[in-house]
Amino acid sequence: MAFVANAEMIAREAMNGIASELSDKYASVVLFLASHPEAASAMKGKSAPPVGSADYVRKQALAFSLSRKARDPRPPATIPDEMVSVILVSYFGIPQADAERIKREHLISMGAENLVGDLLERYLASVMEPQGWIWCSGAMVKAVDFIKPPTSPGKDWTLLQVKNRDNSENSSSSAIRVGTRIEKWHRTFSKKEGSNWGAFPDASLRQFISEADFKSFVREYLRKLR
Repeated sequence: MAFVANAEMIAREAMNGIASELSDKYASVVLFLASHPEAASAMKGKSAPPVGSADYVRKQALAFSLSRKARDPRPPATIPDEMVSVILVSYFGIPQADAERIKREHLISMGAENLVGDLLERYLASVMEPQGWIWCSGAMVKAVDFIKPPTSPGKDWTLLQVKNRDNSENSSSSAIRVGTRIEKWHRTFSKKEGSNWGAFPDASLRQFISEADFKSFVREYLRKLR
């Protein structure tokens, strides 16, 4: 699963044709994967190019760029189960007239909740990338959301996975991290109030990130979408 010899150059050329302002970032991600090919995510589909091939590097450039485009909050497209209304009315005492409204509002709430993790990555990227980190947009790196190049000879890359809550990681994602140097951080807790910004792994960034600042970022992001 080795990467093509000139992967970094191919990455830069590919991204120059898509979004030149991302060329350095994307080239750095590919450089990391070329030295750690086991961390590269395979592309989906029967005609997907092999990991590490020139075609893989070129096609992943588009995914890296598109994943940074603004994303609207959208309710799930699934049709609600009618039995939910039966339970709401029969057990929780919800008036029948309110059941349908509650189901619709629940879908809207789910759409909002599904976007929080993406917004968290966007917020962190806005703070971290000016400080030398790179957002691995496009899910190109297994179980890793941000990487930081070595700061001196002999040092290795710093890898970070971020989650919105302490219980939001599935078992397959957790298994990928076993035996790796991937650091993990979560924003909130499932069993208690409060946030976890004070435990952010990069201590030099803690003064720049907070729950209040995250909320301000989200409000401004959503304002621009309306």
